[in-house]
Amino acid sequence: MVIGNRQRTTGHRAGMTLIEVLIVVSIMGIAAAIVVPTMIQPGQLTIQAASRLVISDILVAQNEAVAQAAPRRIKFDLAGNGYKLVDANHATVALPWMKQGYSVSFAKDSRFQGVKLELVDFGGNDYVQFDDLGGTTTGGTIELSAQGHRYRISVRPFTGRVTVAPVP
Repeated sequence: MVIGNRQRTTGHRAGMTLIEVLIVVSIMGIAAAIVVPTMIQPGQLTIQAASRLVISDILVAQNEAVAQAAPRRIKFDLAGNGYKLVDANHATVALPWMKQGYSVSFAKDSRFQGVKLELVDFGGNDYVQFDDLGGTTTGGTIELSAQGHRYRISVRPFTGRVTVAPVP
């Protein structure tokens, strides 16, 4: 369009075409597919999941002791590579949402393939016990390993506070 002697311009184009967007997204997808697996190793994810399970089960035992106003223990079995929730007489305890006693076997559970209980020490015992207030008289540690990764779960005496950290 001509206004007077000047020609009016329609402005320049801002933005990207659909093809340009698809190319950028494709490049980012390829880069993510290459980089992410090298950043997170499968063994590390497995050991982290196993550590979270142990921590949550310790907290279940602690809460169960308070709820039932009776001692509850997590008894670890190094040879069997697992643990179970028991009462003070070592009888396996069934949780309200389960019909049988609660136990975990890393050796039999395909989600935790390669996870091994390496160390359990609670003042010379192979269990951590919680009283009816949720406290424990002896603190201690559990160490888990899988594919070159190792994590230490610690339980503080008296408070029963649970922490986890990788072992260098």
